[in-house]
Amino acid sequence: MNRKCLAKIGLGTALLISLPTAATSEEQPEVLSTSPSGAFRIESRIPDHSADDAMADVWVVSTKDPAQRAKLPKQSADSPPDDEFHFSPNEEWLFASRHIGSGLRYGNIYHLLRPLRVEVAGEQGAFNEVVWKQAVKLGALKKDYGAMGFYAMTAFMNWSFDSSRLLIRLCGGEEKRNMFCGFLYFNTRTNKFEVSDYSRKVNKAKPDVLACAEPIDPLPSEAELKQRFDTLDRDLNKKYAEILAKTDKDRVQGLRQAQRKWLKGRDAGEKLYIDSFPSAEKASRRLQYLGDVTAARIDLPRDQWEW
Repeated sequence: MNRKCLAKIGLGTALLISLPTAATSEEQPEVLSTSPSGAFRIESRIPDHSADDAMADVWVVSTKDPAQRAKLPKQSADSPPDDEFHFSPNEEWLFASRHIGSGLRYGNIYHLLRPLRVEVAGEQGAFNEVVWKQAVKLGALKKDYGAMGFYAMTAFMNWSFDSSRLLIRLCGGEEKRNMFCGFLYFNTRTNKFEVSDYSRKVNKAKPDVLACAEPIDPLPSEAELKQRFDTLDRDLNKKYAEILAKTDKDRVQGLRQAQRKWLKGRDAGEKLYIDSFPSAEKASRRLQYLGDVTAARIDLPRDQWEW
C-alpha cells in the first residue's frame, strides 16, 4: 500500500507569534490538554469568519494570563491539527502527534520559550522524514517505511524526568498487523536524535516490554525517587479507577486485560533497564524507571488505555 507524506515542515524555524490581548472568537475554545503543573493549556479554536469545514487552530495558552498564547504551526494547508500532546516535566518542550490516515501517524517536537512563543525543534527537513532517516542511520530500524510509502506510525513513549530526552517509538511495514518497531531518542540539549546501549537492547527485546527514557543528569536521592513513584502510583490507581467507572460494561474486561498487559510489560522492562547499570545504581534506577513509565501511563489519552 503506497502512501505519500502529507505534512512538510521546516524544523529549526522559530515561529514568533504576536500575543493578542484577548480572544477574538465568540465560541469557547476546546481544551485539548493541560500541562502537568497546570501552567499551560492546549486549546483548539475555529478562526473567525472561516468556512464551516475550516480546520481549527491549536494554541498554547498561559493559564495564569490567557492573553499570553502562541499558535502551533499547521503542518500543511490540508493537514489535520495535532490531536495528542505530551509536555516535558519542565514544561519547556511539547511532543504533539496527529492521525493522518489508516496506519499513518505523524509527530512534532516544539520548544516553548519565554515570553511565550513556539520554536519547531530538530534538524532541517520535515520531522517525520528526519526521524525515520535517523532511525535507519542509527540502527533502530532496518528500513525507512515512511519514505517507502507503507504504514508508518510515530508515537510518544515517555520523557526522561530531567526533560533531556524524549523516547520515540516508530512502527512501520507493508501490513498493519505485522509492523516492525524501533526506539530512538531526541536529545533536547543537542537537538539531535541518538541511541544508547540501553535503547539498542530495547530494540531487540519483545515488543510488549515497556521502555523509559534515560536521563542525562544525575539521579535525585533514593528517598526523593521513592516519594515521586509513590505519588505517581497513587495517581495512576486513581486515574485507572476513573476510566474504569466511565467505560461501557462490554469493554471493561478489555480495559482490565490491557492494564494487566501493561503491568507485565512494566515488570519485564524494569529488569531490562536496571540490568543496564552498575549494582550500586540499581535501586535508584529501579525507582526512576517505575516513576517514568507510570508517569507516561497517566499521560496516555483515555482512548488508548485499552490498547
